[in-house]
Amino acid sequence: MDAKQQVESDTTTQGTTNITEIIEAIAERVDPIIKLLTVWTERAGTAEETRAKYTNRMAWVAVFVVSFVITVAGILTGLEKIDGSTFTFLLGLVVGYVLTFVRESIGAGTRKSN
Repeated sequence: MDAKQQVESDTTTQGTTNITEIIEAIAERVDPIIKLLTVWTERAGTAEETRAKYTNRMAWVAVFVVSFVITVAGILTGLEKIDGSTFTFLLGLVVGYVLTFVRESIGAGTRKSN
């Protein structure tokens, strides 16, 4: 084997070794990133569950408040303490609130900006 072939052989061996070392170094550094992404997705799922529980509780509070207001207004209207048109206005106001609350709860209230 002459000197030129020896140099080419050494260069090829070094190139293969360098590529192998680079690939191994990348593989070692990918593992922490995979762990980070796994933890991040688990926490995102937990956050979504917490948000769902909060939304559910808020819905029940809204149902209670709306029921209470309508019941009291109905009783006061029945006792002729407030006028029927006032009860109708209050009922329309409450229905508007409920529809807005439902729209925001299902996500239709969010607008995408371009």
